[in-house]
Amino acid sequence: MKATGVGLGMIGGMALAVTAMNAIYPDVWRRMKRDGKRAAKAIQKSPLLK
Repeated sequence: MKATGVGLGMIGGMALAVTAMNAIYPDVWRRMKRDGKRAAKAIQKSPLLK
């Protein structure tokens, strides 16, 4: 029973954090998506992987 409460509390806390971040910085998700694509391209072009 305690584990369920802890799990629900963690999920609720994460949801509140996401909502707060989205309210403060509405474009953060677009930036993360864009930067993720850039990082993936940089990793693919990396000479260390060849």
